[in-house]
Amino acid sequence: MLNLSMKPTGWFQIGWSAEIPPGGVKPMKYFGHDLVAFRSDAGVLTVLDAHCPHMGAHLGYGGKVKGDCIACPYHGWEWGAEGQNTLIPGEERRIPKKMRKWHAVERHGILFLWHDPSDLGGKPREGWELPDIFAHPDLPADPQDFYPCYPDAIVFKPDERIHPQLMTENAADTAHFRYTHHAPEDPVLLEFDTSTTVWKSQMGFLNKHTKEIALRLHARNAGVGLSFTIFEHGALGRRLVLSCTPVDDEISDLRVSYFFPRDPISPEVMPEHVRKMARQTEELFEEDARMWRHQRFRQQPIFARRDVEGYRALRKWCKQFYEAEGYPIGPLKVMEDE
Repeated sequence: MLNLSMKPTGWFQIGWSAEIPPGGVKPMKYFGHDLVAFRSDAGVLTVLDAHCPHMGAHLGYGGKVKGDCIACPYHGWEWGAEGQNTLIPGEERRIPKKMRKWHAVERHGILFLWHDPSDLGGKPREGWELPDIFAHPDLPADPQDFYPCYPDAIVFKPDERIHPQLMTENAADTAHFRYTHHAPEDPVLLEFDTSTTVWKSQMGFLNKHTKEIALRLHARNAGVGLSFTIFEHGALGRRLVLSCTPVDDEISDLRVSYFFPRDPISPEVMPEHVRKMARQTEELFEEDARMWRHQRFRQQPIFARRDVEGYRALRKWCKQFYEAEGYPIGPLKVMEDE
């Protein structure tokens, strides 16, 4: 991806909570760093650098949870939830060196990691909000009124050669819905707000016959690579978390998480008609991913006039997340009349 860093600042999804049960250990790699995630017997999640300071073994492959610590599979050294050394077998001493801990949070069954290339493992910056898919100020909802996204309404596409910027630009892209997703009418970007580190926008889909707004998409983008969308519609009402998390300088892991409203007739078990909608999520994702996999990022694109306002605002907003190497985004060009 030409001069576009794969190490942006912000929040990123690294998995789903149910993938790491109490006592569970999972190896990960994001932003070029080997990581290990483990859950204590009491259920507390911790993410650390993966390699034991003793002899460099990867704790994610064979490491065992011992209470609230993880034990190295090589020589049994144990490390606590703050990365501190808690045990050297056969010795009374502890070493002062800590393993780097990464700031991770769980929300509605989804795991999120804070990444700051200037302060690896540091706490989130003040004002850098992680949106809550159920706490929208205009459309709040009780999470208990929705089926969990995992495992029935998710998509996981690891190791994709896709940059998170490509996914993020869908927030301002109204024209692709007709051609990529076969929408009968082009939606309208009704409003957007770039005043904070969260992109806020509303897009309206028009009824083909009445030309009135039939479906509204309320989007919250937490930087590049993480998008929260509410579908405001009776039958199609649902909530979506879409993520693209860089693994290294070449590839990303992509995830889709849908929250469907519970059916009053079957509130505990997702009924077949909802499962059918959930199964369609992969094809909906593929409609976009087929473009992204082969797309060439244009630092100086040529846009149609109707799109340039939203794109210009979005790309200007995106610049704040690219603090690592690589000049992020160049100026825009507008398609001139011939």
